[in-house]
Amino acid sequence: MTASPNMSALSSATALRWYDTAFADAAKEREFQQAEGPSAIVYARLALGLAAVLFASFGITDWLFAPNALAMSAIRAASILVLLIAFGATYSPRVLPHHQLLMQVGALSVSIGYIGIVALAPPPLLPLYLDCVVLIIIGIFVVLRMGTLRASLSVLVVMALLDATYLYVGLGTQQDFIVYQLIMLTAFAIGFFSNYIYERQRRIAYLGRRGAEQQAARLEQALRRAAEAQMQAEQAARVKSDFVAHVSHELRTPLNAVIGFGEVLERQIFGPLGHAKYAEYARDIRESGQHLLSLINDVLDLSKVEAGRMELHRELLAPHELARASLVLVSGLSHVRGTRIAVDVSQELPPVFGDSRAIKQMLVNLLSNALKFSPPGGQVSITADAGDRHIRFVISDNGPGMTAEQVQIAMTPFGQVSGMVADSERGTGLGLALANSLAELHGAPLRLESEPGRGTRAIITLPRGHAHLLAPAEV
Repeated sequence: MTASPNMSALSSATALRWYDTAFADAAKEREFQQAEGPSAIVYARLALGLAAVLFASFGITDWLFAPNALAMSAIRAASILVLLIAFGATYSPRVLPHHQLLMQVGALSVSIGYIGIVALAPPPLLPLYLDCVVLIIIGIFVVLRMGTLRASLSVLVVMALLDATYLYVGLGTQQDFIVYQLIMLTAFAIGFFSNYIYERQRRIAYLGRRGAEQQAARLEQALRRAAEAQMQAEQAARVKSDFVAHVSHELRTPLNAVIGFGEVLERQIFGPLGHAKYAEYARDIRESGQHLLSLINDVLDLSKVEAGRMELHRELLAPHELARASLVLVSGLSHVRGTRIAVDVSQELPPVFGDSRAIKQMLVNLLSNALKFSPPGGQVSITADAGDRHIRFVISDNGPGMTAEQVQIAMTPFGQVSGMVADSERGTGLGLALANSLAELHGAPLRLESEPGRGTRAIITLPRGHAHLLAPAEV
């Protein structure tokens, strides 16, 4: 399995050099130094200032124990002056990219000055002064926080100068020289390891922060695009709903006239039409007009719901009265289909709190669907029961049933499940979608439970009377 070009480029850009932990990519290292610069320069000031204070404080030992304290103090003063100059230079914007060089200059000035003091130290104090070189080595690695390579070179220079001074001045025996070499090498190893781990972790942490920032930026951009897309979709939906509502309103007026005149011709109110076929044609005109008007009304109601313009006039309603009124509206279809409707809605049920027209429309749509899908001579049932905070209507049929995929299709606007009924009996495909939208306005979506060969159950859950005054409950 080969890595993609993008992954390879990413790996090469974030790889660390093994010998000094810097980024292998020079551009990435510059980016890192620039990002870390503000905090690093503050630390550089603290480190240089602390070095100057400590180096000056140790000058007390020169005056207390050394006979040539004046010369030692002059050396200390020169080194401290270099430290203070480096400290002041950190406030120059031009020096910001080179703050590690200032740290190195400060470290070397203290180290060289201290080696000069060691050369002047009296024999009784010489071991003590030599031991303090260990503190300088570890301080360069750990306290000054220069890069691993720069710190290592600085310490090697200090060790070389100290060795040369030790041998030239004759500060001790050969055995002492070997011991001090081992001590300095040990200090070098400890300091190098600490600096190496620290610098490596700094860069790893930087990559983590950069990755998190980039991920947050991408997420923010995605959220912004999603919000813009949602606004555009909502605007498009409003435009569509306004257009549908306007067109539907304009169509209903002439369509009512067509239906009315068709009914007048069918009933032959103004006299015989002269031929039996004319009455049939008039009936076809009326029925087709009523079908089209029903479609327009459903489209108009659905567009109102989608646009958030459907206003519910909530009131306390008796469940059995809602069922009775709905049965009256579908009784003609029930008679034509030869399908019996079984009703089990008790008059003792508590009232529903909802919109009378919307609830009746839901029940009529669901009953019409159940009658349409039930076989001739079959049975449709409507039942109702009460919970603590809701009233539930259940409309069941013994039709062919549907699969889960077919249920999803049936619940979408204009969704038609093929093969369920004859083409002549197909509806608009809006009944279930509209019923679901109206149910959601009452607090819970329409639920369809169906299995092939076992019929379908449609469940509407409505708020119980006065339950709207209580905290919302799960349905």
